[in-house]
Amino acid sequence: MNTIGRSALCAVLALAGCAAQPDTRAADTAAIHALVVDWSAAAQAKDVATFAAVYADDAVVMLEGAPDLRGLAGIREGISGMMQDPNFDLRFEADEVVVSRSGDLAYEKGSYSLTMTGPDQKPLPTKGHYVVVWRKGPDGAWKVVVDAPISDPQE
Repeated sequence: MNTIGRSALCAVLALAGCAAQPDTRAADTAAIHALVVDWSAAAQAKDVATFAAVYADDAVVMLEGAPDLRGLAGIREGISGMMQDPNFDLRFEADEVVVSRSGDLAYEKGSYSLTMTGPDQKPLPTKGHYVVVWRKGPDGAWKVVVDAPISDPQE
């Protein structure tokens, strides 16, 4: 094979390797929205196992004024402790989900309300917003890798 033939073959093979992947952003966005609904329901039910199952093994929850919860075991332990509070009530809703063109990362922005027992032993409600980063695993399942709630100023 001459040099021109080899160059043409290499160009064809390179272009074949760059074939466009199907755009799955709409389906991925819908899947994440559904996961968020189920995730919030698990929080309301105080179902630690279902709530924690959304997180990746290497996830981090960045809580305001508290040490980060790192890894699935650390997140499960921290969330379990919070859910044992008799006044625990966490609700959240995604306002926006954006999936990358590559289809392997996404972010979600939303709002939440959280009630816990305050220092005076009365329910202490907090509202805020959050950013969550999702990663799609090799099995196609979306998992949370970063969860960062941010409290709104107290009224």
